[in-house]
Amino acid sequence: MQYKATILFLFFLPIFISAQTESFKLTFNHQALPVKQLQKTGDFYVDILGFEEIEVTASQNPPKRWLINHEGKQLHLITSNDGAPNTIVNHMAYSTRDLDKVVEHLQKNKVDYWTDEGKKNVVRIRKDGVRQVKIQDPEGHWVEINEAY
Repeated sequence: MQYKATILFLFFLPIFISAQTESFKLTFNHQALPVKQLQKTGDFYVDILGFEEIEVTASQNPPKRWLINHEGKQLHLITSNDGAPNTIVNHMAYSTRDLDKVVEHLQKNKVDYWTDEGKKNVVRIRKDGVRQVKIQDPEGHWVEINEAY
C-alpha cells in the first residue's frame, strides 16, 4: 500500500510543483509616473511616442491621465508637486523593429536623444550589438528606445 502511495505522490509531485510556480508568474500591467505638467507630458506620450489616451477608472484626486501603447501596456501619469528623479539610470524602455524610423521621427519633432555616456543626438550601440537612444519627456523622465525585439 505504501508503495502505491509513493508512486502516486511521485506522479503528482511535478504537477503540484508546476501549479505552485505558475501561480506566481507576473505580467507587466502599467507604470505610474509622477508629473507636474500633466497636459504637456501626456501630449508628449500621445504625439511623440504614439500612445492612446484611455479612461481613468481611478479617482481623479490628484488628476491623472492614463495612456496605452499598441501592446496594451499602460502608462499612468499622476499629478505630483514632487516630480521625479532625473537620472538616466531611472528609465523605462520600449523596443522597435525600425530605430532609424524612430530617430527620423524624433528629429522631425526636434526631440533630442542621448547615449548613456551623454552624447547628444547619437545612436548608441550596446555591447550586445543592440542599437538604442534615450529621450526625456517634458518632466525629465528618461525613455529608452531600442531594437532588442
